[in-house]
Amino acid sequence: MTKTTTTPTTPAQQETGKPLKVLSSASALKYFQGNLSESQIVDVLSDLKHRIFPRPFERLCLRDRKQLVGAEIGVCGGEHSLSLLKTLDVRKLYCIDPYSLYDTYDEGKDHYGRDQAPLDETEKGARKLLSGYEKQVVWVRKLSGNAVGDISEPLDFVYIDGNHAEQFVAEDIEKYWPLVSKGGVMAGHDYYNGFQSEHDGVITAVSRFATANKLTLKVELPDWWIFKR
Repeated sequence: MTKTTTTPTTPAQQETGKPLKVLSSASALKYFQGNLSESQIVDVLSDLKHRIFPRPFERLCLRDRKQLVGAEIGVCGGEHSLSLLKTLDVRKLYCIDPYSLYDTYDEGKDHYGRDQAPLDETEKGARKLLSGYEKQVVWVRKLSGNAVGDISEPLDFVYIDGNHAEQFVAEDIEKYWPLVSKGGVMAGHDYYNGFQSEHDGVITAVSRFATANKLTLKVELPDWWIFKR
């Protein structure tokens, strides 16, 4: 691969949107355009991590299993729930989300402000989006720690994308892991924190659980997953 030299850009230049140089041969890039600014690159990465479906978990886990029963913690607008239903053979999906700005949901306040109205609209949008799957979807409008009591059957998968603070991710793993059947998988979103420090808790909680229990943690950004053997 041919190397080229460039003059480093300063933070001020980057902020003005000046294109960053491609350090390797441009011909080595399969899909990426080399004239994007740093802020545009961040936006592209965000799209790949949040808005491209199916996500790695769906592509790499359980595609050969039939009649799955699963739970998603943190449904938000329902886009990922819809992708789960379309990508996997799902018999039942517990959609768990309180849709409320509870006191310890600091992350939610950053995204939705301190008004309940945006969350109400988000819930309406999610229910509309999933309206064609009434026979498969079970809505549980509760905090995940309380919703676990509404599930009385083994789960083939649990996908965690709720409150990203360490204590809540750890609690979700602790409470839902016993519900995962042998051969099933515990998984989740946002296992990265380069420019998203609010995801520190995800990485810490997931890594500690895997290490403490001598489990194999698999990661393909932005997802993580652990099979229950």
